[in-house]
Amino acid sequence: MPDIKHVFWSMLVGGAVLGSVGAHSAHAADNQQDDLLSRGAYLATASDCVACHTRPGGKPFAGGLKISTPKGDVIATNITPDPVHGIGQYTEADFEKAIRHGVRKDGAYLYPVMPYVSYAGMTDQDVKALYTWFMHSVRSVAESPPETQLGFPGNIRMSMAAWNLLAGSEKPETGDSMSYDKLRRGRYLAVALEHCGTCHTPRNFMLVEKQDQYLGGGALDGWYAPNITPSKTGGIGDWSEDDIVTYLRTGHAKGRSQAAGPMGEAVEHSTSHLTDGDLHALAAFVQQVKALDDDRDHQARDSFGRPADNPDLRSGELTRIDNLAEKSGAEIYDANCAACHGQNGSGTANQYAPSLYHNSVVGSERTDNLIMTIVYGVDRTTPGGHASMPSFGSSSDVQRLSDNEIARLVNYVTATFGSGDHHVTADQVTGARKSHLEKIVSHVEKAVHTGKE
Repeated sequence: MPDIKHVFWSMLVGGAVLGSVGAHSAHAADNQQDDLLSRGAYLATASDCVACHTRPGGKPFAGGLKISTPKGDVIATNITPDPVHGIGQYTEADFEKAIRHGVRKDGAYLYPVMPYVSYAGMTDQDVKALYTWFMHSVRSVAESPPETQLGFPGNIRMSMAAWNLLAGSEKPETGDSMSYDKLRRGRYLAVALEHCGTCHTPRNFMLVEKQDQYLGGGALDGWYAPNITPSKTGGIGDWSEDDIVTYLRTGHAKGRSQAAGPMGEAVEHSTSHLTDGDLHALAAFVQQVKALDDDRDHQARDSFGRPADNPDLRSGELTRIDNLAEKSGAEIYDANCAACHGQNGSGTANQYAPSLYHNSVVGSERTDNLIMTIVYGVDRTTPGGHASMPSFGSSSDVQRLSDNEIARLVNYVTATFGSGDHHVTADQVTGARKSHLEKIVSHVEKAVHTGKE
C-alpha cells in the first residue's frame, strides 16, 4: 500500500507543476495575442486605413468620407466592430474576402476606391493580424454613413466583377513579411500596404492602373501625384535614399519638396509612423523601379530657380488702389507671401516656411499642386512637429484671394522662382478647386441635416 504522505506530496508537487505549466501557457498565449494586436495596429497604419474611413471631424474608422471619382462620389463605410453599423459580424474569412477580393459579407462588390487590388498582396499572417486588431482594439461606433449613390452603370455593383477581371490583383505574398530582405520588404510596403501606385500611377479610361507606367504620376482630385520613378528629369532620380526617407518621415525634404493635400495626409497618418528600417526599405524599392521620363517635366523639378534679386516694393508711401484687379502678381506676393517665404523666396532660416526655388512644387510644369496649396494651405502633423501654411481661398482666415488673383500669384511665383510663367488663368484655378469645394458643401449640408456637428 503506497505511503499516504508520499501520494499527497506527489499530488501537491504535481499540481503545482501543472499549475505552473498552465500559467506559463496562458502567459504565452497573452503575449502572442499582444504581439498580434501590435502587428495589426502597425499594419493598419502602414495601410493608411484611417485616411479613407474617417471623415473630417468624425470618429475613427466610422466612415462617411466622400471620395470623388470620375464616376461619382463613393462614401466610405463604417469599419469599426459595431455588429449593426460596422463589420462586427464579419468572420476572418469575410474580412479576408473584403480585403483581398473587394467583396462584402453580403456578397456585394466594393468599389475600387478601396485598394483591394493592392491589399490582395498581403500575407495570410498579416490579414489575420489586421482582422484581430480591428475586432479587439478599435472602438465600435453605432453610425451608418449614407449609402453610395452612383449613376448607371456604377450603381450596379455586379459590374465591378468585370472591372476586377480587367484590373487583376496582386498575388498574396508568403512567409513572414517582417523577415523579408530589404527590397522585398520595400516592395511589400509600396505595393501591398502603402499602395503607392493607387495615386502615383496613371489610369486608363476604365480607371485601371497602367502597370507599364507604374509610379509615373496621376491626377488626383485637383492635385497631381507626381512621377516618383528614378528618372533624373521627370521623376526623383536626383533624390538620395535619405532624402526620400526624410520626406516620408517629416513631409519635408530640404531643397526638394514638401507634402500637402493627400500626400500630406499619407505622411501624417501613415509613413511618419513607420520604422526607420521600413522607410529605408520603401525608399530603396522606389529607387529601383523602372525610370519613366515625364511627358511634361523635362528637367528635375527641384533644380529650378535661385534667390530673386527684386527691390522691396514697399516704399513707405501709401498708395490707394480702388480696383484690386490692378494688383500685379509681385504685389500680391509681397502682401501675402513675402513675410514667410522672404522677398527673395528663400524661406525661413530653419525652412519651416520652405524656399520657393529648388522646390519641386514650384519647378513642375504642372501647376496643380501649387494652385491647391495656395487655395487650401498646409496642415500636417508628424511625430517631429507641426507644419502649417494658411489657406488663401474662400475660407481663409488670413486673406481671401480671388481665382484671378491666385492665377496671377501662381504665374509670378513660377516665373520668378521656378519653371517659368505658365499663363495660368482664373478658370484653371476654379476648375482645380471645384471638386474640393463640393466635398466641403456636402459635409456642411450633412451636418445641418443630422444636427450632429
